[in-house]
Amino acid sequence: MTDTAVGVQSLMPEHATSPHQITPPAFSQQMEHLALMVPEATHLLPRNLIEYALAYIERYQGDVLQLERDWEFLTQILAEAWQQRKYEVVVRLVAALALPAGRRQKLAEGEYVLRLGIVASRRIQDRQHLAAFLNRLGSLMVARGKYLSGQRVWQSGLHLAFSAGSPSLLWQPLVSFAPCADVLSNAGEAQRFVETFQAFHDPYSLAIALFSRGLYARFIYDLDTAYANLSACLRLLLQQSPDGSRSPSQQLFNTVVQAELARAQGDYPHSQIYTATALALAELFSDRYTVAELLIDQGHFIYQQGQFADLYRVYLHLRELVSCTEAPHIAERCRFFEYHLLASGYLPAETRTLSLTSANTTRLYEALSAREREVLRLVADGLSNQAIATELVITPGTVKKHLEHIYTRLDVHSRTAAVACARALQLIS
Repeated sequence: MTDTAVGVQSLMPEHATSPHQITPPAFSQQMEHLALMVPEATHLLPRNLIEYALAYIERYQGDVLQLERDWEFLTQILAEAWQQRKYEVVVRLVAALALPAGRRQKLAEGEYVLRLGIVASRRIQDRQHLAAFLNRLGSLMVARGKYLSGQRVWQSGLHLAFSAGSPSLLWQPLVSFAPCADVLSNAGEAQRFVETFQAFHDPYSLAIALFSRGLYARFIYDLDTAYANLSACLRLLLQQSPDGSRSPSQQLFNTVVQAELARAQGDYPHSQIYTATALALAELFSDRYTVAELLIDQGHFIYQQGQFADLYRVYLHLRELVSCTEAPHIAERCRFFEYHLLASGYLPAETRTLSLTSANTTRLYEALSAREREVLRLVADGLSNQAIATELVITPGTVKKHLEHIYTRLDVHSRTAAVACARALQLIS
């Protein structure tokens, strides 16, 4: 498979600007700490740091907090392995760092690490890790607001995994559910996603696919379908851990599924309980993007239930994340909540920050196609689907598909809500 086919030529680290992405630590100050981390490998310090680092990640693989704690040490060893062209070592190190990469204050650091892993895995023809790194990089790019390019990279990883007949590495350890649901743009794509994974019999991948389909079903108020898919997802997860032993990432995903089930049933109290638990786990073991997505999903459910006092608390939490997240749609959702809190009287006018997203609103606008933007403007003018179809010389069914995508991008469920949201975000006058 060529560079062009998998979309990685532009991901070569030589093409990346990397101002201090990998910063050398003061090893003399860290030696005592490192010796405690893997006592049986202490004899490797300091003469063979690469071998020690491999022993370290062997012990702490999947321990997000510990790997994050020693990110500087591990990325310095990664840089040395890259310079020595030890590509097998590079792949092993990047595999360990792929999850904490999403927790960096500057996501460009994590992106650069994944680029190294992509190129190294290509050079040793490790297709499984190449697919996994492309998938993770695509998710990280989406989290940075690079929606379209991130989606292309993500799809390249998916295509490569399927062509190799091994999709299992894409979703471990169940951290991709938030960007995965965002990359899929409508219920039809979610349906095809499930059908694809059913052929591979990989339980965790299928669980995320079922979750995505259930999520989109809830978005369009097909609550019976949402409940059926989310219940199937939860059963699948429980079957993989019948004794109840789960990693923090598995616990997080299980809790998110339960929160979605509660929303599909209209169970407001339990949706609040499960979301609070999921947020606590995400802040410890996941990344800010996932935290923001959990707040957005619950915030919209709270808004639908008319519980504006609780929406105000979600809004305050989300507003704190706006300054330290790079995806524009997070600020736009915060603006949406603010608009409705102001309208309902739960937010004093003098505290408003509606200008906080004015520079970013065009990003969401550009995510819609030119035809979808035309449809949105005509909806705002009060035209019916049939009238819009006549105006644009397309079929009413095509208008309906465009509206479905608009609803998904704006995270709304009706024509009135789409127009209100678009006006709140200054997408239309």
